[in-house]
Amino acid sequence: MTKTTKLLRRLATGSQNLLADNLVGVYLHGSYVLDGYNPAVSDLDYIMVVMRRLTVKEKADLMHFTTEELLPLAPAKGLEFHVLLLAHTRHFRHPMPFDFHFSEYHRAEYFRDPEAYIEGMQGTDPDLAAHLMVIQQQGQVLTGLPIKDVFAPVPPAAYWQSIVFDIADATKQILNQPTYVTLNLCRVLAYRENGAVLSKQAGGEWGENHLPKLYQPLASYALASYEGDEDLKTVDGTMLDHFGPHLLIRFAHECVSVAVDASQKGGQQ
Repeated sequence: MTKTTKLLRRLATGSQNLLADNLVGVYLHGSYVLDGYNPAVSDLDYIMVVMRRLTVKEKADLMHFTTEELLPLAPAKGLEFHVLLLAHTRHFRHPMPFDFHFSEYHRAEYFRDPEAYIEGMQGTDPDLAAHLMVIQQQGQVLTGLPIKDVFAPVPPAAYWQSIVFDIADATKQILNQPTYVTLNLCRVLAYRENGAVLSKQAGGEWGENHLPKLYQPLASYALASYEGDEDLKTVDGTMLDHFGPHLLIRFAHECVSVAVDASQKGGQQ
């Protein structure tokens, strides 16, 4: 039995034991369902849907289970999950509210002050539109009700706003996170041009074949870096600096406006 198989089995049984009849289901999305999962470079993404909001104790128990039993089995980039209410998943709105959230990005914050993290981690997340679109198109039920009985359709406009929000700061971030931003830009462009919902890896593969020839090597370097084979920072900095703006300019004018507006709103929050 592989480490990932053990992780998924423990996640399913542990979620059922912890949440009992409050649990609607656990649903996998991200690279695991988009054929881009590599335990050496990926994280495991999932959504937990519940009938009612979790109590503070239930959240504490969930985090203890996550850190003590799941993280030791997690892939290199850890775990990311949201807890959503069934009342919200059946009646989609954007941005989608969440009752609880954890990811590798928040690990230090949680361990620094678990009580404050548990009490404060709730709100809305524009990324959820993208996650739920992946679940609807290619998601997997780890345990619980079928996807069609739990999730309302995600409007294409909400999905587009979600992925554009994710690359709103691409022109600033591409030198700091070249691999992530490059692959994200590729998969956003792929959706823009043919409606394909792709993983970061598949986005890079699309970019190798569909970006202007000047930029195709960037997609190749990004894929190599993502797979741990090569350091994308060796790519000429000037080319990287111009890659983000070049792609954003290729979007229709109204799409660029969405990205700018999302960036400004993000800075005000």
